[in-house]
Amino acid sequence: MASTDLSSILSASRDLTKHLLNSKPPDLPSVNLSLEQIEAQSRRLVSKHNAAGDVDKANYLLAQASVNGSALSQSIAHLNASTTFSSSSLQPLQDTDVSSFLRHAHEQNLISTIEHGRKETQESFYRMLEDRTARDWEVKKKRLFEQLGASVPVAASTTSLAASTMGMSSSTMKKQASSSAPLSLQMHTKMLAYDRTIVALNSARLGGTSFPIVHALIDAANNNNQIVFMFTVLANITQEPPSLPPLEHASAHILNSPVFERKYAKAYLTSQTPAISLRKQIASGARQALEEQYLSIIQRTVHSHPSEAQLGGDPSTANLVRAFCAVRFYRQGEWLSGLELVKGTPVWAQVFFLVRVGEVSEAFQVLMRLKDAVDAREPGFIDAFRIWAESTERSLPRSIRDQLAGVYNAHMLQAQTKDPFKLALYKLVARLDAGRRSIPNVTTTTEDWLWMQFAMVDESSSDENDESSLASLTKVLLAYGERHFEPAIGTGGQKSGLWASVLLMCGQFERAVASLWDHDSGGSLQVEAVHLAIALAYHGLLRVSSKAEGSDVDILTLSPSTTGAQHIPSLALHTLIWRYIRQFVKMDAKEGLQYVYILPLSADQPSPPGVGREQLEAAWELVRRIIVMANGGPMWEELVGGVRGDGTRFVTLSSSSSFGPPTLQTSDYKSQILLPTASSLLSNDRLTEAIKLYDLAGEYDTVVGCLAQALGGMTWSATGDQQDRTKELEKTAREILTVYERLGRGTGLGVSGPSGSNTGGKDRDACVKLLKILEASERGRDGHVERALEIIESTALVPLDVATTSGKESEVDVMKVTKKAEEFTQQHEALQRCLPVYLVLCMDALSGVASKIKSVHAGEAQRHATLAILRKKSRALMVYAGPLKYRMSPQVYGYLARGDVEIAL
Repeated sequence: MASTDLSSILSASRDLTKHLLNSKPPDLPSVNLSLEQIEAQSRRLVSKHNAAGDVDKANYLLAQASVNGSALSQSIAHLNASTTFSSSSLQPLQDTDVSSFLRHAHEQNLISTIEHGRKETQESFYRMLEDRTARDWEVKKKRLFEQLGASVPVAASTTSLAASTMGMSSSTMKKQASSSAPLSLQMHTKMLAYDRTIVALNSARLGGTSFPIVHALIDAANNNNQIVFMFTVLANITQEPPSLPPLEHASAHILNSPVFERKYAKAYLTSQTPAISLRKQIASGARQALEEQYLSIIQRTVHSHPSEAQLGGDPSTANLVRAFCAVRFYRQGEWLSGLELVKGTPVWAQVFFLVRVGEVSEAFQVLMRLKDAVDAREPGFIDAFRIWAESTERSLPRSIRDQLAGVYNAHMLQAQTKDPFKLALYKLVARLDAGRRSIPNVTTTTEDWLWMQFAMVDESSSDENDESSLASLTKVLLAYGERHFEPAIGTGGQKSGLWASVLLMCGQFERAVASLWDHDSGGSLQVEAVHLAIALAYHGLLRVSSKAEGSDVDILTLSPSTTGAQHIPSLALHTLIWRYIRQFVKMDAKEGLQYVYILPLSADQPSPPGVGREQLEAAWELVRRIIVMANGGPMWEELVGGVRGDGTRFVTLSSSSSFGPPTLQTSDYKSQILLPTASSLLSNDRLTEAIKLYDLAGEYDTVVGCLAQALGGMTWSATGDQQDRTKELEKTAREILTVYERLGRGTGLGVSGPSGSNTGGKDRDACVKLLKILEASERGRDGHVERALEIIESTALVPLDVATTSGKESEVDVMKVTKKAEEFTQQHEALQRCLPVYLVLCMDALSGVASKIKSVHAGEAQRHATLAILRKKSRALMVYAGPLKYRMSPQVYGYLARGDVEIAL
């Protein structure tokens, strides 16, 4: 059975190659070899191959490439791959080898963990890259839409620092719905309120007096508590009074009033870090603003709980604080635990809250009333507090400070029960442990925590790395960031401006403006951002960016410091102002100019070099842009000025002395505003406005030249749709030429062409002739062809008179006409361009007069004489047009020829 199966398999295998045998060529022999024979033949062929020759050839080729093949062969031959891995790793594990199994499992876990971490890192990287790309694209898209004017601020939210039930500020921001419609009524009202403040500021600058800009902005804030607090912080930092001293007589206020404008520019802008005096003033102003805010909170709390407060008739702040402590800490006839009572009074809490509201002297009086009891418990504290209170910088001598530090470290920190307010007073008076910035049960709110930090600031040392310095506190707050002070993005809460207030307290003025402008709350605080920047620039507390440092996208620029400190922030003020005013500049260009007047305030900034001049140039550029964007009419003339009918000028807004030193105003206004703006208007085909600007600049010959070009273009392309525009231009040209003729302007005596010709007089002559052509055209359309022909002849553009002065009455003086045609190139360019227009106009007038005469049959002799004169004039026109026929189209020349034939018939 098995042999049968094997035989069938053999026959089947032969059948597999049967088609090959049938298809092979007949001359190809068959190979019938067994496997052993095939192997033997193969070995024989291999033995015949010369391997050494191949090696020599290979070495020869490698040697040409400076490769030592034999050395490499020896190195490879001595390579022992068996030592690459340990023998144990390549050997199978025994079932009883527990240690090897555990080692192997440990190694596999490490490998899998590394691989898993690598994959997670790679996925996280690409996910972060995608998120960052999408976010950057959204930011760039938003900036692009903003620059194109598609995004405008929406109505501001009314957020405030809310008071808790016990009168403590909680800094919680309420969700408010804001209008998404651009320039809503609420937004428009707010912008108008701030706009009046800027107008008043510029009026005071023009009058040479100071202006309390910050307090004016507080009045315009419309009871927005957080914005009012922000401006209050700035008012305390700048020490700006609410109003100017009373006006005694005509000039006393100028001599006696304080100077606000650019008061702190030298201290703030001279070096990369503010001067020590300014840093002290910033910290003191921030602390005072927080103290004023907390005093109002105490008053509201006491007045809202009259039964618990038991205020009485004592109007002192100490009595107010006593009532506040009763509201907060007195329950059911006893004081809350944790307060140390001195003769039944929570004296440490009362003293702390008096210091908290800035009433240090009254706090000392409270201690003095309980002096014996306090000295018994805390000896030496009252004397230290008196020295601290009397110090202008609120500091202690080193010896007393060390004494308080010893008591603080030895007893108070280790006590089982301690009054938190006494702990806070020790920490505050001696400026102890500045690194620990929170005190339990004392710094319970954001404002309390901030006040404690600024009360601990000590700028007596020049070391910025000192924990009690303003620079160190600024680093801490910047590290905390906006997320600790404002609602997180996506939570639905609107930003109130608290973070901007914190940045102001730190002296980060540019960052404060940028935080109000650049956020994702719909632009509700952008109006406040612009006016905060204006107030800072007025007081000299704003560093503006140079063109090299600034960006067209972001208004804030962070430049590296040469001292290795924090980055130096600067603000693109001109970009900020333009993004704000472009919403309404077309509707109210005058108000837009008021904001542009702010830019030259920073012209005195010393560094980077040239940045002050760049601010003036930016102001000029914005003025030019506003003038170009504004519509014409009386309102437009208020921007640039104008000329009355008698030639006198009236005052302009854009030539205001707010643009800098008086020595620069006249020349700069002409060269930087009037002339470039006129050129821009001329390129935009707004000729009337351009001519007015050239006239204001005193470029009278340029005005006449522009009129000539415009009249030439209007004459050449005048159509029925442009009649109104033509009449307006014609009226303007006549008025200007009349005034110039009376005042002797535009004569062109000071303007000469390349060949010494009077180009200005040529422009004036061209204007007169073009006006006559336009008048003749209008008369021809009205049917007054005789008057049209008279006007054309008065221009002397076409030699019609040579026909009647020749020797033979029936002929035209061809020589004179041809000579006149040769002089055509000496005419004004506008007249040369209008050649087909006035030739056709002249032929139409001749044809019209001839038709009228032919239709009249009375007075045959006179009629024939008049027709003969018209034929001669027509013939003279054709002789004149002959040499010039290539300056006109064949259709025009053919039209003239047909007109000449009609007159001759």
